[in-house]
Amino acid sequence: MIRTLAVENYRSLRKLIVPLDRLNVITGANGTGKSSLYRSLRLFADSATGGAVAALAREGGLPSALWAGERKAEPTGLKLGFAGDEFGYAVDFGLHQSS
Repeated sequence: MIRTLAVENYRSLRKLIVPLDRLNVITGANGTGKSSLYRSLRLFADSATGGAVAALAREGGLPSALWAGERKAEPTGLKLGFAGDEFGYAVDFGLHQSS
């Protein structure tokens, strides 16, 4: 069973670590990140089936999917991951930094 979900620099989610149980209900006021959490799960699932590039293209490209809040520095990537009873998995999406 998946026990923890982590999202970093995705849309309105700067850094989120969510402990999970058998049943999870996500609630909150408008603009608090519920849709971003759902969309991050969709992107994570698309990544597992080889559809990450197409999923990011539907989002308007990686720059559109990156953290949209106040920035100290420009984020150059996003991270999605989970940890379960038996294993964990993480995916990093990023932009090449030219020197």
